[in-house]
Amino acid sequence: MALDATTTIVPGTGYIYLGNPDTAKPASITDPLSPGAGWTNLGHTSRDTMPSLTRDGSDPTTLGSWQNSKLRQTSPDITYGITFSSIQADKAALQLYFGAGPAAMQADGSIRIPAKPVPQIKALLMILVDGSSFVPLWHPRVSLLGSDAIKIDSENWFELPIKGTFLASTLIDGAIGEWAALLDAES
Repeated sequence: MALDATTTIVPGTGYIYLGNPDTAKPASITDPLSPGAGWTNLGHTSRDTMPSLTRDGSDPTTLGSWQNSKLRQTSPDITYGITFSSIQADKAALQLYFGAGPAAMQADGSIRIPAKPVPQIKALLMILVDGSSFVPLWHPRVSLLGSDAIKIDSENWFELPIKGTFLASTLIDGAIGEWAALLDAES
């Protein structure tokens, strides 16, 4: 692998899009603000609590034999996911945070908060942007639900912290997502 400074990225801006579960990966993204049909922008997310890609699970174990102390390594069980904080207290963000489906929305625009939250399964497309360059991260099935308490602060955003777990999808043979290499909107 060669050193290539043109493939580095500082994600100063980004967008999170949601779609129905198993929404196909966009065939070609030329504009991070318009990834294609089937994707809805989640809206504003916190800059103070930037999205974070998570990795939880065990480490591989090295197994040995009497003849070879490092004969084989086990495959660890890993769970990947995302955390982010929506700063828009709108229908979509509230449904994700409270684990409430569309039926929870009331005629007056309020949301009925369920006693037992149900994670909302969505397709997720996050686009990291650095000037005219960007990197799309696509996950066809993500289980989304509020992750932490809502903190009220008179000098900061009202944030809805949401955690997503990437799930296997039959669209991609049981894998959990696909990430593109660095793209450039100007090319």
